[in-house]
Amino acid sequence: MLLKSLIKKSLIALLTLAIIGGIIVSYIMLSEVDKTLGGHVEVVDTSPFSFTYGKLAITDIAILSEDGRTMLPNHTVLIKNTKIEALGDSIAIPNDYEIIDGHGKYLIPGLIDSHVHLKKSKNDLLLYLANGITHVGEMTGMKEHFKYAKDIEDGTFLGPRIYIASPKVSSQKGLKATFRSWFERRHQNFTSEKEIREAVRNYKKKGYKAIKLSSHLYEKEMYLALIDEAKKENVPVIGHLPIYIYMEDLYASGQSQLSHIGSITQSEMNEYGGVDHTNADKFLTYFRTKADSIAIKLKQHNITVSSTLWIYEHIDDQDFELAEFLKTIELEYQNPGWVEGTKFSGGWLPGTGNSYNNPNNNDPESKRQSAIFWDTRTEALHEITRALIQYDVTITAGTDANGANGVVPGFSLHDELESLSKVGMSNAQVLRSTTQTTAEWMGINSGKIKAGYDADLVIIDKNPLDNISNTRTIDAVIANGKYVNRTTLDSMLQKVKEANNRSREVNIDEFLD
Repeated sequence: MLLKSLIKKSLIALLTLAIIGGIIVSYIMLSEVDKTLGGHVEVVDTSPFSFTYGKLAITDIAILSEDGRTMLPNHTVLIKNTKIEALGDSIAIPNDYEIIDGHGKYLIPGLIDSHVHLKKSKNDLLLYLANGITHVGEMTGMKEHFKYAKDIEDGTFLGPRIYIASPKVSSQKGLKATFRSWFERRHQNFTSEKEIREAVRNYKKKGYKAIKLSSHLYEKEMYLALIDEAKKENVPVIGHLPIYIYMEDLYASGQSQLSHIGSITQSEMNEYGGVDHTNADKFLTYFRTKADSIAIKLKQHNITVSSTLWIYEHIDDQDFELAEFLKTIELEYQNPGWVEGTKFSGGWLPGTGNSYNNPNNNDPESKRQSAIFWDTRTEALHEITRALIQYDVTITAGTDANGANGVVPGFSLHDELESLSKVGMSNAQVLRSTTQTTAEWMGINSGKIKAGYDADLVIIDKNPLDNISNTRTIDAVIANGKYVNRTTLDSMLQKVKEANNRSREVNIDEFLD
Protein backbone atom coordinates (compact mmCIF):
# COMPACT_ATOMS: atom_id res chain seq x y z
CA MET A 1 0.00 0.00 0.00
CA LEU A 2 2.83 2.35 0.93
CA LEU A 3 4.52 1.76 -2.43
CA LYS A 4 1.29 2.41 -4.33
CA SER A 5 0.77 5.60 -2.33
CA LEU A 6 4.30 6.79 -3.10
CA ILE A 7 3.88 6.02 -6.79
CA LYS A 8 0.55 7.88 -6.85
CA LYS A 9 2.06 10.92 -5.11
CA SER A 10 5.05 10.87 -7.46
CA LEU A 11 2.81 10.75 -10.52
CA ILE A 12 0.71 13.62 -9.17
CA ALA A 13 3.89 15.60 -8.49
CA LEU A 14 5.24 14.91 -11.96
CA LEU A 15 1.91 15.84 -13.54
CA THR A 16 1.82 19.04 -11.49
CA LEU A 17 5.36 19.91 -12.53
CA ALA A 18 4.49 19.18 -16.16
CA ILE A 19 1.46 21.47 -15.99
CA ILE A 20 3.46 24.22 -14.29
CA GLY A 21 6.26 23.77 -16.82
CA GLY A 22 3.77 23.91 -19.69
CA ILE A 23 2.27 27.10 -18.31
CA ILE A 24 5.72 28.70 -17.96
CA VAL A 25 6.76 27.66 -21.48
CA SER A 26 3.46 28.92 -22.90
CA TYR A 27 3.89 32.23 -21.08
CA ILE A 28 7.43 32.64 -22.43
CA MET A 29 6.35 31.79 -25.96
CA LEU A 30 3.37 34.14 -25.82
CA SER A 31 5.62 36.91 -24.50
CA GLU A 32 8.14 36.39 -27.29
CA VAL A 33 5.39 36.31 -29.90
CA ASP A 34 3.89 39.50 -28.45
CA LYS A 35 7.28 41.19 -28.66
CA THR A 36 7.70 40.21 -32.30
CA LEU A 37 4.21 41.49 -33.08
CA GLY A 38 5.00 44.82 -31.44
CA GLY A 39 2.98 44.26 -28.29
CA HIS A 40 5.76 45.26 -25.85
CA VAL A 41 5.93 48.90 -26.92
CA GLU A 42 3.82 51.35 -24.92
CA VAL A 43 0.86 52.69 -26.88
CA VAL A 44 0.94 56.43 -27.46
CA ASP A 45 -1.89 58.32 -25.79
CA THR A 46 -3.63 60.23 -28.58
CA SER A 47 -5.99 62.21 -26.34
CA PRO A 48 -3.65 65.25 -26.11
CA PHE A 49 -3.44 65.53 -29.91
CA SER A 50 -5.57 68.44 -31.05
CA PHE A 51 -7.86 68.40 -34.07
CA THR A 52 -10.73 70.45 -35.44
CA TYR A 53 -14.08 68.80 -36.05
CA GLY A 54 -17.59 69.89 -36.94
CA LYS A 55 -18.12 72.53 -39.60
CA LEU A 56 -15.09 73.33 -41.76
CA ALA A 57 -14.59 75.39 -44.90
CA ILE A 58 -11.36 74.91 -46.84
CA THR A 59 -11.06 77.95 -49.09
CA ASP A 60 -9.15 78.96 -52.23
CA ILE A 61 -7.58 75.54 -52.75
CA ALA A 62 -6.89 73.46 -55.87
CA ILE A 63 -8.76 70.16 -55.65
CA LEU A 64 -8.31 66.89 -57.51
CA SER A 65 -11.11 66.42 -60.03
CA GLU A 66 -13.45 63.44 -59.69
CA ASP A 67 -11.75 61.65 -62.58
CA GLY A 68 -8.38 62.30 -60.91
CA ARG A 69 -6.80 63.82 -64.01
CA THR A 70 -6.64 67.54 -63.23
CA MET A 71 -6.45 70.02 -60.39
CA LEU A 72 -9.38 72.46 -60.24
CA PRO A 73 -8.21 75.83 -58.91
CA ASN A 74 -9.78 78.27 -56.43
CA HIS A 75 -12.28 75.88 -54.87
CA THR A 76 -14.03 75.90 -51.53
CA VAL A 77 -14.87 72.61 -49.83
CA LEU A 78 -17.43 72.50 -47.00
CA ILE A 79 -17.19 69.67 -44.49
CA LYS A 80 -19.89 68.92 -41.94
CA ASN A 81 -18.89 66.39 -39.32
CA THR A 82 -17.76 63.27 -41.23
CA LYS A 83 -19.00 64.18 -44.72
CA ILE A 84 -18.08 66.45 -47.60
CA GLU A 85 -21.13 68.71 -47.70
CA ALA A 86 -20.49 70.85 -50.80
CA LEU A 87 -17.73 72.12 -53.06
CA GLY A 88 -17.28 74.60 -55.87
CA ASP A 89 -15.48 77.69 -57.07
CA SER A 90 -18.21 80.09 -55.97
CA ILE A 91 -20.17 78.74 -53.02
CA ALA A 92 -21.27 80.70 -49.98
CA ILE A 93 -19.67 79.90 -46.63
CA PRO A 94 -22.09 79.82 -43.69
CA ASN A 95 -21.12 82.04 -40.76
CA ASP A 96 -20.66 79.19 -38.29
CA TYR A 97 -18.00 77.36 -40.36
CA GLU A 98 -14.36 77.48 -39.33
CA ILE A 99 -12.28 78.65 -42.27
CA ILE A 100 -9.04 76.93 -43.29
CA ASP A 101 -7.05 78.95 -45.80
CA GLY A 102 -5.98 76.66 -48.66
CA HIS A 103 -4.35 79.32 -50.83
CA GLY A 104 -1.44 77.89 -52.81
CA LYS A 105 -2.16 74.35 -51.63
CA TYR A 106 -3.71 71.20 -53.10
CA LEU A 107 -6.46 68.91 -51.83
CA ILE A 108 -6.47 65.21 -52.65
CA PRO A 109 -8.47 62.28 -51.28
CA GLY A 110 -7.00 60.50 -48.28
CA LEU A 111 -4.42 57.91 -49.30
CA ILE A 112 -5.10 54.20 -48.81
CA ASP A 113 -2.53 51.45 -48.29
CA SER A 114 -4.29 48.31 -49.51
CA HIS A 115 -1.86 45.83 -47.95
CA VAL A 116 -0.49 46.21 -44.42
CA HIS A 117 0.06 44.15 -41.28
CA LEU A 118 -0.67 45.98 -38.04
CA LYS A 119 -0.04 42.98 -35.81
CA LYS A 120 -0.09 44.34 -32.22
CA SER A 121 1.70 47.57 -33.12
CA LYS A 122 -1.10 50.08 -32.52
CA ASN A 123 1.28 53.05 -32.83
CA ASP A 124 1.61 52.23 -36.53
CA LEU A 125 -1.81 53.81 -36.96
CA LEU A 126 -0.26 57.18 -36.10
CA LEU A 127 2.49 56.63 -38.68
CA TYR A 128 -0.14 56.04 -41.33
CA LEU A 129 -2.13 59.13 -40.40
CA ALA A 130 0.97 61.34 -40.30
CA ASN A 131 1.71 60.19 -43.85
CA GLY A 132 -1.71 61.14 -45.20
CA ILE A 133 -3.16 57.63 -45.07
CA THR A 134 -6.78 57.62 -43.92
CA HIS A 135 -7.53 53.90 -44.55
CA VAL A 136 -5.45 50.73 -44.38
CA GLY A 137 -6.15 47.20 -45.53
CA GLU A 138 -5.12 44.78 -42.78
CA MET A 139 -4.22 41.55 -44.54
CA THR A 140 -3.86 39.12 -41.61
CA GLY A 141 -6.58 40.12 -39.21
CA MET A 142 -6.55 39.55 -35.46
CA LYS A 143 -9.18 40.23 -32.78
CA GLU A 144 -7.11 43.23 -31.62
CA HIS A 145 -7.71 44.93 -34.95
CA PHE A 146 -11.45 45.07 -34.39
CA LYS A 147 -10.73 46.86 -31.10
CA TYR A 148 -8.40 49.29 -32.89
CA ALA A 149 -11.06 49.97 -35.51
CA LYS A 150 -13.71 50.59 -32.84
CA ASP A 151 -11.42 52.94 -30.93
CA ILE A 152 -10.92 54.98 -34.09
CA GLU A 153 -14.62 55.07 -34.93
CA ASP A 154 -15.48 56.02 -31.32
CA GLY A 155 -12.83 58.76 -31.32
CA THR A 156 -10.79 57.34 -28.42
CA PHE A 157 -7.78 56.83 -30.70
CA LEU A 158 -6.76 59.01 -33.63
CA GLY A 159 -5.91 57.03 -36.74
CA PRO A 160 -6.98 55.70 -40.14
CA ARG A 161 -9.92 53.38 -40.53
CA ILE A 162 -9.20 49.69 -41.03
CA TYR A 163 -10.41 47.14 -43.58
CA ILE A 164 -9.79 43.76 -41.89
CA ALA A 165 -9.22 40.54 -43.82
CA SER A 166 -9.15 37.18 -42.07
CA PRO A 167 -6.11 35.42 -40.61
CA LYS A 168 -4.07 33.81 -43.35
CA VAL A 169 -5.51 30.41 -44.35
CA SER A 170 -2.98 27.64 -44.95
CA SER A 171 -2.49 23.89 -44.56
CA GLN A 172 1.04 23.66 -43.18
CA LYS A 173 1.96 20.74 -41.00
CA GLY A 174 4.60 20.18 -38.35
CA LEU A 175 5.45 21.53 -34.91
CA LYS A 176 6.42 25.07 -35.99
CA ALA A 177 3.24 25.54 -38.01
CA THR A 178 1.12 24.19 -35.15
CA PHE A 179 2.74 26.50 -32.59
CA ARG A 180 2.28 29.44 -34.92
CA SER A 181 -1.43 28.66 -35.20
CA TRP A 182 -1.75 28.36 -31.42
CA PHE A 183 0.30 31.32 -30.27
CA GLU A 184 0.33 33.87 -33.07
CA ARG A 185 -3.23 33.45 -34.38
CA ARG A 186 -2.49 35.41 -37.57
CA HIS A 187 -1.94 32.17 -39.50
CA GLN A 188 -4.36 29.27 -39.22
CA ASN A 189 -3.86 25.77 -40.60
CA PHE A 190 -6.64 23.48 -41.80
CA THR A 191 -6.51 19.82 -42.74
CA SER A 192 -9.74 19.12 -44.62
CA GLU A 193 -12.33 20.65 -46.92
CA LYS A 194 -14.87 20.46 -44.08
CA GLU A 195 -12.61 22.45 -41.75
CA ILE A 196 -11.86 25.08 -44.35
CA ARG A 197 -15.55 25.57 -45.20
CA GLU A 198 -16.32 26.01 -41.49
CA ALA A 199 -13.48 28.52 -41.25
CA VAL A 200 -14.95 30.64 -44.06
CA ARG A 201 -18.33 30.73 -42.31
CA ASN A 202 -16.76 31.57 -38.95
CA TYR A 203 -14.61 34.37 -40.38
CA LYS A 204 -17.65 35.88 -42.08
CA LYS A 205 -19.61 35.80 -38.78
CA LYS A 206 -16.74 37.49 -36.94
CA GLY A 207 -16.85 40.42 -39.35
CA TYR A 208 -13.82 39.89 -41.53
CA LYS A 209 -14.28 41.63 -44.88
CA ALA A 210 -12.40 39.00 -46.93
CA ILE A 211 -10.78 35.58 -46.66
CA LYS A 212 -6.99 35.82 -46.89
CA LEU A 213 -5.13 33.02 -48.67
CA SER A 214 -1.64 31.86 -47.80
CA SER A 215 0.79 30.59 -50.41
CA HIS A 216 1.04 27.53 -48.14
CA LEU A 217 -2.41 26.16 -48.88
CA TYR A 218 -1.06 23.08 -50.59
CA GLU A 219 -4.15 21.14 -51.69
CA LYS A 220 -6.01 22.31 -54.78
CA GLU A 221 -9.22 20.68 -53.55
CA MET A 222 -9.09 22.76 -50.37
CA TYR A 223 -8.38 25.91 -52.38
CA LEU A 224 -11.44 25.32 -54.55
CA ALA A 225 -13.58 24.38 -51.54
CA LEU A 226 -12.61 27.61 -49.79
CA ILE A 227 -13.54 29.72 -52.81
CA ASP A 228 -16.81 27.82 -53.28
CA GLU A 229 -17.82 28.37 -49.65
CA ALA A 230 -16.79 32.03 -49.80
CA LYS A 231 -19.00 32.50 -52.84
CA LYS A 232 -21.94 31.03 -50.92
CA GLU A 233 -21.20 33.42 -48.03
CA ASN A 234 -20.73 36.38 -50.41
CA VAL A 235 -17.27 37.20 -49.06
CA PRO A 236 -14.28 37.80 -51.39
CA VAL A 237 -11.20 35.57 -51.45
CA ILE A 238 -7.96 37.51 -51.64
CA GLY A 239 -4.26 37.02 -51.06
CA HIS A 240 -1.44 34.88 -52.26
CA LEU A 241 -1.39 32.37 -55.05
CA PRO A 242 -0.95 28.99 -53.33
CA ILE A 243 2.27 27.24 -54.33
CA TYR A 244 0.62 24.53 -56.43
CA ILE A 245 -1.90 26.84 -58.07
CA TYR A 246 -0.68 28.37 -61.33
CA MET A 247 -1.96 31.40 -63.19
CA GLU A 248 -4.18 29.31 -65.47
CA ASP A 249 -5.85 27.88 -62.35
CA LEU A 250 -6.37 31.36 -60.93
CA TYR A 251 -8.25 32.98 -63.80
CA ALA A 252 -11.49 31.06 -63.46
CA SER A 253 -11.15 30.11 -59.79
CA GLY A 254 -13.21 32.94 -58.33
CA GLN A 255 -10.33 34.41 -56.32
CA SER A 256 -10.94 38.13 -56.74
CA GLN A 257 -7.60 39.63 -55.72
CA LEU A 258 -3.92 38.77 -55.84
CA SER A 259 -1.87 40.30 -53.05
CA HIS A 260 1.39 40.93 -54.89
CA ILE A 261 2.40 41.59 -58.47
CA GLY A 262 5.42 39.53 -57.46
CA SER A 263 3.12 36.54 -57.01
CA ILE A 264 2.73 36.48 -60.79
CA THR A 265 6.46 36.42 -61.48
CA GLN A 266 7.03 33.83 -58.77
CA SER A 267 4.33 31.57 -60.20
CA GLU A 268 5.84 31.80 -63.67
CA MET A 269 9.33 31.11 -62.32
CA ASN A 270 8.00 28.02 -60.55
CA GLU A 271 6.18 26.83 -63.67
CA TYR A 272 9.34 27.41 -65.71
CA GLY A 273 11.13 24.98 -63.43
CA GLY A 274 13.10 27.52 -61.43
CA VAL A 275 15.40 30.38 -62.35
CA ASP A 276 19.04 31.06 -61.52
CA HIS A 277 22.08 32.66 -63.14
CA THR A 278 22.33 29.86 -65.70
CA ASN A 279 18.92 30.34 -67.34
CA ALA A 280 17.96 33.93 -66.42
CA ASP A 281 18.08 35.31 -69.99
CA LYS A 282 16.03 32.44 -71.37
CA PHE A 283 13.43 32.90 -68.66
CA LEU A 284 13.07 36.61 -69.41
CA THR A 285 12.59 35.86 -73.11
CA TYR A 286 9.95 33.28 -72.21
CA PHE A 287 8.24 35.59 -69.71
CA ARG A 288 8.03 38.49 -72.16
CA THR A 289 6.04 36.31 -74.52
CA LYS A 290 3.49 35.64 -71.75
CA ALA A 291 3.15 39.01 -69.98
CA ASP A 292 0.48 40.44 -72.28
CA SER A 293 -1.70 37.33 -72.18
CA ILE A 294 -1.46 37.18 -68.37
CA ALA A 295 -2.61 40.80 -68.11
CA ILE A 296 -5.42 40.29 -70.60
CA LYS A 297 -6.76 37.27 -68.69
CA LEU A 298 -6.56 39.05 -65.33
CA LYS A 299 -8.58 41.88 -66.84
CA GLN A 300 -11.11 39.49 -68.42
CA HIS A 301 -11.68 37.77 -65.06
CA ASN A 302 -11.80 41.04 -63.11
CA ILE A 303 -8.96 40.09 -60.77
CA THR A 304 -7.50 42.98 -58.78
CA VAL A 305 -3.77 43.04 -58.00
CA SER A 306 -2.15 44.77 -55.03
CA SER A 307 1.19 46.21 -56.07
CA THR A 308 3.92 45.83 -53.37
CA LEU A 309 6.54 46.70 -56.00
CA TRP A 310 9.01 48.56 -53.84
CA ILE A 311 9.90 45.70 -51.54
CA TYR A 312 10.56 43.33 -54.44
CA GLU A 313 12.82 45.96 -56.01
CA HIS A 314 14.87 46.23 -52.81
CA ILE A 315 15.22 42.65 -51.57
CA ASP A 316 18.68 42.47 -53.15
CA ASP A 317 19.76 45.55 -51.16
CA GLN A 318 19.04 43.64 -47.97
CA ASP A 319 20.78 40.57 -49.39
CA PHE A 320 24.02 42.36 -50.27
CA GLU A 321 24.22 45.63 -48.28
CA LEU A 322 21.83 45.33 -45.35
CA ALA A 323 23.50 47.90 -43.10
CA GLU A 324 23.50 50.51 -45.88
CA PHE A 325 19.91 49.70 -46.83
CA LEU A 326 18.72 50.26 -43.25
CA LYS A 327 20.09 53.82 -43.43
CA THR A 328 17.73 54.59 -46.33
CA ILE A 329 14.50 53.82 -44.44
CA GLU A 330 12.78 55.48 -41.46
CA LEU A 331 14.05 52.80 -39.06
CA GLU A 332 13.56 54.88 -35.90
CA TYR A 333 9.77 54.75 -36.40
CA GLN A 334 9.61 50.98 -36.88
CA ASN A 335 8.37 49.01 -33.87
CA PRO A 336 11.49 47.59 -32.09
CA GLY A 337 9.92 44.15 -31.63
CA TRP A 338 9.95 43.60 -35.37
CA VAL A 339 13.37 45.25 -35.85
CA GLU A 340 15.16 43.27 -33.15
CA GLY A 341 13.53 39.87 -33.60
CA THR A 342 13.12 37.16 -30.96
CA LYS A 343 14.00 33.55 -30.31
CA PHE A 344 11.14 32.54 -32.60
CA SER A 345 11.29 35.14 -35.37
CA GLY A 346 14.02 36.98 -37.25
CA GLY A 347 14.47 40.74 -37.10
CA TRP A 348 15.59 43.35 -39.59
CA LEU A 349 19.11 44.07 -38.35
CA PRO A 350 22.33 42.28 -39.39
CA GLY A 351 22.79 39.15 -37.31
CA THR A 352 19.13 38.93 -36.25
CA GLY A 353 17.94 36.51 -38.91
CA ASN A 354 16.77 38.99 -41.56
CA SER A 355 15.10 36.66 -44.07
CA TYR A 356 16.45 38.57 -47.09
CA ASN A 357 20.05 38.80 -45.87
CA ASN A 358 22.58 36.13 -46.76
CA PRO A 359 25.66 36.75 -44.59
CA ASN A 360 27.52 33.94 -46.39
CA ASN A 361 27.06 35.60 -49.75
CA ASN A 362 30.47 37.30 -49.65
CA ASP A 363 32.63 35.87 -52.40
CA PRO A 364 32.55 37.74 -55.74
CA GLU A 365 31.25 34.81 -57.79
CA SER A 366 28.39 34.13 -55.39
CA LYS A 367 27.41 37.80 -55.43
CA ARG A 368 27.56 37.87 -59.23
CA GLN A 369 25.25 34.89 -59.49
CA SER A 370 22.81 36.30 -56.94
CA ALA A 371 22.81 39.68 -58.69
CA ILE A 372 21.81 38.02 -61.96
CA PHE A 373 18.89 36.33 -60.24
CA TRP A 374 17.65 39.48 -58.49
CA ASP A 375 18.06 41.62 -61.63
CA THR A 376 16.08 39.05 -63.61
CA ARG A 377 13.32 38.91 -61.03
CA THR A 378 13.07 42.72 -60.90
CA GLU A 379 12.98 43.05 -64.69
CA ALA A 380 10.23 40.41 -64.88
CA LEU A 381 8.34 42.30 -62.19
CA HIS A 382 8.58 45.52 -64.20
CA GLU A 383 7.64 43.71 -67.40
CA ILE A 384 4.40 42.34 -65.99
CA THR A 385 3.57 45.62 -64.24
CA ARG A 386 3.83 47.49 -67.53
CA ALA A 387 1.50 44.90 -69.09
CA LEU A 388 -1.00 45.29 -66.24
CA ILE A 389 -0.98 49.06 -66.79
CA GLN A 390 -1.32 48.72 -70.56
CA TYR A 391 -4.36 46.44 -70.30
CA ASP A 392 -5.97 48.43 -67.50
CA VAL A 393 -5.89 45.68 -64.87
CA THR A 394 -7.12 47.03 -61.53
CA ILE A 395 -4.06 47.80 -59.38
CA THR A 396 -4.35 48.91 -55.77
CA ALA A 397 -1.29 50.49 -54.18
CA GLY A 398 -0.06 48.32 -51.32
CA THR A 399 3.20 48.02 -49.41
CA ASP A 400 3.22 44.85 -47.25
CA ALA A 401 4.29 47.05 -44.33
CA ASN A 402 5.32 44.87 -41.37
CA GLY A 403 4.80 41.80 -43.51
CA ALA A 404 8.13 42.19 -45.28
CA ASN A 405 11.44 43.27 -43.78
CA GLY A 406 12.39 46.87 -44.48
CA VAL A 407 8.88 48.21 -45.16
CA VAL A 408 8.10 50.92 -42.59
CA PRO A 409 4.39 51.65 -42.00
CA GLY A 410 3.16 54.93 -43.48
CA PHE A 411 6.36 56.18 -45.07
CA SER A 412 6.58 53.17 -47.36
CA LEU A 413 3.39 54.03 -49.26
CA HIS A 414 5.10 57.09 -50.74
CA ASP A 415 8.00 54.85 -51.81
CA GLU A 416 5.45 52.54 -53.43
CA LEU A 417 3.78 55.37 -55.33
CA GLU A 418 7.16 56.45 -56.69
CA SER A 419 7.89 52.89 -57.83
CA LEU A 420 4.57 52.74 -59.68
CA SER A 421 5.34 56.06 -61.34
CA LYS A 422 8.82 54.97 -62.41
CA VAL A 423 7.57 51.72 -63.94
CA GLY A 424 5.08 53.48 -66.21
CA MET A 425 1.93 54.66 -64.44
CA SER A 426 0.98 58.28 -65.03
CA ASN A 427 0.83 60.35 -61.84
CA ALA A 428 -2.95 60.48 -62.19
CA GLN A 429 -3.08 56.67 -62.41
CA VAL A 430 -0.83 56.35 -59.37
CA LEU A 431 -3.05 58.66 -57.33
CA ARG A 432 -6.12 56.72 -58.41
CA SER A 433 -4.47 53.44 -57.32
CA THR A 434 -4.14 54.74 -53.76
CA THR A 435 -7.48 56.58 -53.57
CA GLN A 436 -10.50 55.90 -55.76
CA THR A 437 -9.51 52.44 -57.03
CA THR A 438 -8.72 51.06 -53.59
CA ALA A 439 -11.78 52.70 -52.03
CA GLU A 440 -14.00 51.01 -54.61
CA TRP A 441 -12.25 47.68 -54.01
CA MET A 442 -12.80 48.02 -50.25
CA GLY A 443 -16.40 49.14 -50.74
CA ILE A 444 -15.97 52.36 -48.75
CA ASN A 445 -17.45 55.79 -49.39
CA SER A 446 -14.11 57.50 -49.87
CA GLY A 447 -11.49 58.08 -52.56
CA LYS A 448 -13.08 61.12 -54.24
CA ILE A 449 -13.58 64.78 -53.43
CA LYS A 450 -17.31 64.78 -53.94
CA ALA A 451 -20.38 65.90 -51.99
CA GLY A 452 -21.73 63.07 -49.88
CA TYR A 453 -18.40 61.26 -49.65
CA ASP A 454 -16.59 60.72 -46.38
CA ALA A 455 -14.32 63.59 -45.38
CA ASP A 456 -11.04 61.70 -45.79
CA LEU A 457 -8.67 64.20 -47.38
CA VAL A 458 -5.08 65.44 -47.46
CA ILE A 459 -3.88 69.02 -47.92
CA ILE A 460 -0.45 69.11 -49.57
CA ASP A 461 1.92 71.91 -50.55
CA LYS A 462 2.81 70.75 -54.05
CA ASN A 463 0.90 69.29 -57.00
CA PRO A 464 1.21 65.47 -57.14
CA LEU A 465 0.14 65.43 -60.79
CA ASP A 466 3.42 67.23 -61.55
CA ASN A 467 5.51 64.83 -59.46
CA ILE A 468 4.12 61.93 -57.45
CA SER A 469 6.77 62.55 -54.76
CA ASN A 470 4.74 65.63 -53.85
CA THR A 471 2.36 63.38 -51.90
CA ARG A 472 5.01 63.68 -49.19
CA THR A 473 4.49 67.46 -48.80
CA ILE A 474 1.66 67.07 -46.31
CA ASP A 475 0.29 70.19 -44.63
CA ALA A 476 -2.73 68.62 -42.92
CA VAL A 477 -4.84 65.46 -42.88
CA ILE A 478 -8.62 65.19 -42.54
CA ALA A 479 -9.57 61.72 -41.32
CA ASN A 480 -13.28 60.98 -40.97
CA GLY A 481 -13.90 64.72 -40.65
CA LYS A 482 -11.14 65.39 -38.10
CA TYR A 483 -8.74 68.11 -39.30
CA VAL A 484 -5.20 67.46 -38.02
CA ASN A 485 -2.55 70.09 -38.80
CA ARG A 486 1.14 69.63 -39.50
CA THR A 487 2.21 70.50 -35.97
CA THR A 488 0.07 67.73 -34.54
CA LEU A 489 1.21 65.26 -37.20
CA ASP A 490 4.83 66.01 -36.28
CA SER A 491 3.99 65.49 -32.62
CA MET A 492 2.54 62.07 -33.47
CA LEU A 493 5.76 61.05 -35.17
CA GLN A 494 7.83 62.29 -32.25
CA LYS A 495 5.74 60.42 -29.69
CA VAL A 496 6.04 57.16 -31.64
CA LYS A 497 9.80 57.58 -31.87
CA GLU A 498 10.03 58.25 -28.12
CA ALA A 499 7.89 55.20 -27.30
CA ASN A 500 10.13 53.06 -29.52
CA ASN A 501 13.31 54.38 -27.90
CA ARG A 502 12.03 53.54 -24.41
CA SER A 503 11.39 49.98 -25.56
CA ARG A 504 14.65 49.27 -27.39
CA GLU A 505 16.96 46.46 -26.35
CA VAL A 506 19.35 47.07 -29.27
CA ASN A 507 20.90 50.42 -30.16
CA ILE A 508 20.21 51.33 -33.80
CA ASP A 509 22.20 54.59 -34.02
CA GLU A 510 24.68 53.12 -36.52
CA PHE A 511 21.79 52.45 -38.94
CA LEU A 512 20.35 55.97 -38.81
CA ASP A 513 21.43 58.29 -41.60
